[in-house]
Amino acid sequence: MPGADPQSSRLSPPRSGIMRNATDAALSRGGFCMTKMRLFLLAGLLAAAAVAGCRSAHTTAAILYIDQQKYDKAIDAIHEGFQYRDNEPDAYFYLGEAYSNKAEESVDEDRYEEAMKNYGLAYEAYQKAIALDPEDWKEKIVGKDGSLAYNYRNRIRQAQLDWNEGYYEQAEGHLRLAYAAWPDSVTPIKSIARMKMQMAAKDTFADQREELLSQALNLLDQILASKPEAYELRVDKANVLDALGRDDEARTMYEELLAQHGNDTHLLLSMADLAREQQDYSKSADYFVKVVDLNEGDTDAGNDKENKSMLVQAGVMYGTPSVGRYADAVKVLDRAANMEINPEENTMLLRLQTYFQYGMSLVDKGQAETDPAALQQIKDQVNGLFQRAVEIGNAMTNLFPTNADGFFYLSAAQFQLGDYDAATVNNKTYEELSGNNGE
Repeated sequence: MPGADPQSSRLSPPRSGIMRNATDAALSRGGFCMTKMRLFLLAGLLAAAAVAGCRSAHTTAAILYIDQQKYDKAIDAIHEGFQYRDNEPDAYFYLGEAYSNKAEESVDEDRYEEAMKNYGLAYEAYQKAIALDPEDWKEKIVGKDGSLAYNYRNRIRQAQLDWNEGYYEQAEGHLRLAYAAWPDSVTPIKSIARMKMQMAAKDTFADQREELLSQALNLLDQILASKPEAYELRVDKANVLDALGRDDEARTMYEELLAQHGNDTHLLLSMADLAREQQDYSKSADYFVKVVDLNEGDTDAGNDKENKSMLVQAGVMYGTPSVGRYADAVKVLDRAANMEINPEENTMLLRLQTYFQYGMSLVDKGQAETDPAALQQIKDQVNGLFQRAVEIGNAMTNLFPTNADGFFYLSAAQFQLGDYDAATVNNKTYEELSGNNGE
């Protein structure tokens, strides 16, 4: 969520009374021809409005009322002025200021619906001022320190505080007010959806999980109806569909998004997780490997810490018998091993096991081969794989002499190479370590 600037202030701040006095506020706009406006009666102001280049008397009166925090009177004065002139940008700006202050008063008084209404009316007034005189008013309204930004940041800031403290209902209320204050931003609704997704993942909301996810989905659909190309929201929707178990819909969305943003690592990780849930291990592994490739190809070292873990996961999935992509499995597992400063037991065992299984898969393939030349190629490849398994197995059993599985796969590879004496010795060690001594 956007951060809030605690030093920002609106042109007419609510409640605080820190606004410069109305005379100064009025004089800050060029062409104001009345320097003693507090001494004028409304009738005098109305007469002065006829002078060319002057702000209307009704708007000037409204500024006085805003300074006195009499916002309803300010609104009435401006609307009365619209009967004479309805194309004055100043009038719409100060109408927006009056409604904004009324909204924030309502927030302080816990009158949520009233605050929503007034933020909406303020937004409409501000937009009218911009439409009439964009050069003079756009920056003052939608700029970094403009009035809309002030309304928006106030609500976003309070929502963030409530969210962090676990006051989710209050946080949602402030986020909805932020959206009312500035409906051009999808951040408030997106944040509500994400907050509900976060809540759904907590044990304390286990009974409400499906309801929360459904609410999140409805919110995302609400925004996507008007912003169908909002990429992040579409990703969020795919994630919610995934969490709701609507896997086919989620996968369709993920694939559409990937076609447009194929290098989005967050999206690729979501696809990897979903493919794994659907037991499409081959595709899941491909996604993990692509994420690692992208991470290593950029200049951000901070995103590399999970690379080894993702390669190991990919290697395990490639090496699953139902997948049987052993060449890819040994490749990514070797790549993972090269990332280790010191060899790790699990990685070494996975490499040993996968090289052995790769070799055995080719033994089976060779049994069906009738071409002598092709068969010899297979045999040469098999021997290379078993020899590599023995190299890894010897290193592993030296480094981790209590790992029974290491001795098992080492002995199995040695047996396939015809080194029966060594295979017998290492198999005996396996039996002793595992307690499987044939008794």
